[in-house]
Amino acid sequence: MTQGCLIFAHNNGDIDYVKLAERSAKNIKQYLGLPTTIITDIDTKTSSTRWFADYDKSVKWLNSGRSRAYELSPYDQTVLLDADYIVNSDQLLNLFRSGQDFLAHRNANSVTGTGWSKQLNTFGEYRFPMWWATVVYFTKSDTARAIFDAMQMVETNYEHYANLYNFKKHPYRNDYALSIALNIADGHFNAEQFDIPWTLQSVVPEHVLTRTDNVYTVRYDNKRIELSGMDFHAMGKKHLEALYD
Repeated sequence: MTQGCLIFAHNNGDIDYVKLAERSAKNIKQYLGLPTTIITDIDTKTSSTRWFADYDKSVKWLNSGRSRAYELSPYDQTVLLDADYIVNSDQLLNLFRSGQDFLAHRNANSVTGTGWSKQLNTFGEYRFPMWWATVVYFTKSDTARAIFDAMQMVETNYEHYANLYNFKKHPYRNDYALSIALNIADGHFNAEQFDIPWTLQSVVPEHVLTRTDNVYTVRYDNKRIELSGMDFHAMGKKHLEALYD
């Protein structure tokens, strides 16, 4: 049975997502001993922008296509990752041993305990529970296929679902599409069986991220913490690019 990681990376003129993905692939090889497939192209269209606090401006948002991960993955068991997710341990190997066909994070927080709102774990005017598309584990199974089919349906009809769930039509968010797809797949219950059993640790864009060897330092509010032997979502792309330079 083949195992590996999958990363979508579309450069937008401001952020070099391919570079981030290539560095992530090196981390994946080091800590997980797994191959990585990077999916990219030079003809991705965009119809929206998104504000990035670390760049202090709106940039092109090329975020579509993740719903095709099932058909594009060459592996029997796949971990789909954002290009800005830092693998710095072997924790993700537990997903392959879970016996589940589909898993994603239901909860995320800030590693510093600051710069985070509980509303980030919800979406829409009525605060529906949100599932993060940052880390998604899936197998080649009927369950995973059905979820990605539902995600494609949401992506294709995003304006309709934005009206239905009362959230902004732009920019397109994979997190929202995944959340709705899991809601559909679970018969509109709470989809708890799809939850990765640990919290998605995150570094928010407002906090400065640096690295020495395999130790990452987060600076915030005249304080600092060091992250070693743990994975996390580096939401500040500018800091991450500088770190890899």
